[in-house]
Amino acid sequence: MKNLVIALIFFGFVIGAGAMATAATLPIVPAPQQWEPAGGVCDLSQLARIVVDVDDEQWRELEAQSAPWLGPVLGQEPGPGHLLITRDTDLPDDQYRLEVRPSGITLTAGTPTGAFSGLMTLTQLSLHGASIPCGLITDSPRFGWRGMLLDCGRHFMPVPLIKEVLDALALHKFNVLHWHLTEDQGWRLEVPGLPGLTETAAWRTGPDGQRVGGFYTTEDVREIVAYAAERHITVVPEIEMPGHTVAVLAAYPELSCSGGPFDVETQWGIHPDIFCAGNDEVFAFLEKVLTHVMDLFPSTYIHLGGDEAPKERWQVCDRCQARMRDEGLANEAELQSWFIGRMEKFLASHGRQIIGWDEILEGGLVENSGGATIQSWRGTDGAIAAARAGHDAIVSPTSHAYFDYDPGVLDVQQVHGFNPVPEELDESEARHILGGEMNLWTEYIPPERLPRLIAPRMAAMAEALWTGTNEDEFPTFLARLEQHQPVWDHLGWTPGAAARPVTISGRYDIEAGQHKLRFELDERLRAVFAGDELVIRHQEFARADYPDHRPEVWPDEQSPAVVNAESDIAPEELSRPCSPGEPAVLHLAQLFVRGQAYGAPALAEWNPHLALGRPVTLADPASSRYPGGSVGWLVDGQRGGPSFRGEHWAGFEGVGLNATVDLGQITEVNHLSVRFLQDANSWIFLPTEVRFAWSEDGTDWHELPAITHALPDKEQRKVIQGFAVAAGGIKARYVRIQGLNREICPDWHPGKGLPCWVFADELVVR
Repeated sequence: MKNLVIALIFFGFVIGAGAMATAATLPIVPAPQQWEPAGGVCDLSQLARIVVDVDDEQWRELEAQSAPWLGPVLGQEPGPGHLLITRDTDLPDDQYRLEVRPSGITLTAGTPTGAFSGLMTLTQLSLHGASIPCGLITDSPRFGWRGMLLDCGRHFMPVPLIKEVLDALALHKFNVLHWHLTEDQGWRLEVPGLPGLTETAAWRTGPDGQRVGGFYTTEDVREIVAYAAERHITVVPEIEMPGHTVAVLAAYPELSCSGGPFDVETQWGIHPDIFCAGNDEVFAFLEKVLTHVMDLFPSTYIHLGGDEAPKERWQVCDRCQARMRDEGLANEAELQSWFIGRMEKFLASHGRQIIGWDEILEGGLVENSGGATIQSWRGTDGAIAAARAGHDAIVSPTSHAYFDYDPGVLDVQQVHGFNPVPEELDESEARHILGGEMNLWTEYIPPERLPRLIAPRMAAMAEALWTGTNEDEFPTFLARLEQHQPVWDHLGWTPGAAARPVTISGRYDIEAGQHKLRFELDERLRAVFAGDELVIRHQEFARADYPDHRPEVWPDEQSPAVVNAESDIAPEELSRPCSPGEPAVLHLAQLFVRGQAYGAPALAEWNPHLALGRPVTLADPASSRYPGGSVGWLVDGQRGGPSFRGEHWAGFEGVGLNATVDLGQITEVNHLSVRFLQDANSWIFLPTEVRFAWSEDGTDWHELPAITHALPDKEQRKVIQGFAVAAGGIKARYVRIQGLNREICPDWHPGKGLPCWVFADELVVR
């Protein structure tokens, strides 16, 4: 058991928490609505045949559709029983009954889609072994729209990986793949007669100068749509308009307000150049594209985006202003609604309906639209407005559905608690909520990272959308998720972290000469695991000795406990003596529930040095918008992580770091250093130059060599870079470290001409 625990700690996976599965609980995610155990088991290896007892082509296809899932476990020789699939027209469309007896299994549904859901339940059971418990499952989904958005515009996802995603969706009873195909950074769809889309718009220049991108051919799309259909999943394409279109404009600049030229964007974010609403050529282009889209995708719904469309180009465009006058539009928000409305009428004339992000509400589209469905992502206000206006809505808010967020921001518990129906709606309004989606935007997610961001949180979303959840059921869900590993194994996926339940903060007590660590537990877990033993166990490692990705050195049940959350619910501090000459130390802490690991360990890096806890004076104050705005964070001994929102980064907008540290007395100094963060997509750049100086009295200053860097400002990754200088044994009481801000964003950047930031984490003096 210990080896299993350690291995799952390494993967940051959830195991054993809360109530464990009982004989009355099936190891299925999402949980069925009703399960009546009957005792005994059915041996699937004795079921050699699948019999479809419905004389209908769609029903007969179920036999072939079940083969990839159940074929490996069913018997290869004629046996005494079989799996019978039959129809009951009195059952609602998506409902099924699965009756398991020792002699065989009967799957009854009202539609082939309902029957396929029953096959997925049976498949999950079979992944736990050929012998499955006898009983009756009666099951149906809470919501009819259970989807996932996959963004292939930022990072191109290969066809085999998309098929893996479809398999995962099918096993968890999702029924929609929302395929985001166009972006500023890449157009992914081949369209006959528009070669610029695949020759130019599908490719951008990577940080290393190489061509990055790709596109899906007509054959690729047909293959994916067919693969999804076999799994009873509808593929809903998204073609962005009027914004997020720079890649198109790079190929066809005449569709812009200015005429270009443009390059396919290399940076994430919101970009000002969008389709020109006053140019009829734009609509001819889009109608050609959408005609091809309708040929490829049988979905009733076509998503038109409509989000994050800046209006400044329209405000100074003669053609757009003329359009507003001709159509009697009061402002550019109404112009966007007119734009989307025109495309809606075109699609409606072909029997299709549109979906748009909640920004399309801003110009009155819902009031003037026949059938627009709103996808609400900025909270639930868009869904509320749409439902009250009599329009359908899909709910995928950042608070519960953005799977590109780190599990420390959006964990499996938050996802599990998702309810797409806003409490503000009455019963009649709530009927307009079709369901929800989990959104995976891929700015920082290349293909190899995708499975770890989806799993295991997709299991929690599946349960929220199929079964419906409440907080009291979370421990039971975790117990089933503990048993879910065979499903991930079947998919060939290694799940990422389900949660980051522990945080480590630290401070240096200069009078005591001690480093004090504070371990804090996510407060939600105290209620969830009331009465259970919650223990945070801690280990520390010298930084030079710590071997990355070695699970055997992570905290385990043998590590010392620093917090017992059952008997001492207050966060607890651990003090340790500290001297400036010590090497850097890594602290790791792991939550254990009933002796088994939950979530990913917390990590903090501690760097002892001469400036710990010393007074710091800033020429320009750090921004109070971020936790590191207090000058104490600059000399607390802890390093910042990859997120600038972490408490150990101090941010300076439009100005640079200019910090003076008082060491208290004349001290021999051999080393000065500081680290800065670059996240160009968040308007954060490395300083143009880092300067170091020292003084004995604070008046007479001596300069040390300044340092520059060669990192491109267009680098897409988040980069933490250190700047250090050898001081050669100078005798100083004061040291000054400056990081010069470039002050404004460069001309290529969406924030051109506006203030940019520098972020520093620790002023190190040795």
